[in-house]
Amino acid sequence: MTTGERIRQLRIDHQMTQEELGAKVGVQKAAIYKYENGLVVNLKRSVIEKLALALDTTPTYLMGMEDNDVSDSLSSKRTAILTMLRESEARDQARISEMIKDFQKLNEDGKEKAVERIHELTEIERFQNLHAIAFESYREKHKK
Repeated sequence: MTTGERIRQLRIDHQMTQEELGAKVGVQKAAIYKYENGLVVNLKRSVIEKLALALDTTPTYLMGMEDNDVSDSLSSKRTAILTMLRESEARDQARISEMIKDFQKLNEDGKEKAVERIHELTEIERFQNLHAIAFESYREKHKK
């Protein structure tokens, strides 16, 4: 698989248009088209690094120096997380962002405790979002 094919496949896996990927990397849609179709063979290191970051992979995978895309195992999880975040209300997005920043400051023990406490809060009726619980239950019952 060529570098361009890898870029295209990852972009599609991430449900991004060429325009969206270009915006993340800081180039025009036409540049992404050229990368994907092999019209630009010597990509600058800075562009490869930005592409890898935007596509949740490594520069070495994009350049074909390794066969295993590190994003494969995490891709579906990240996609699900990003979908949930996009579907959240703006107020919740800000709160989630704040929680992530605080979570990253914790060591492994602290992270485990934080997750435990969130789970505990979801069991206390006065803190429950009944609509979200009902929707989650519905989704679980109707999984394909």
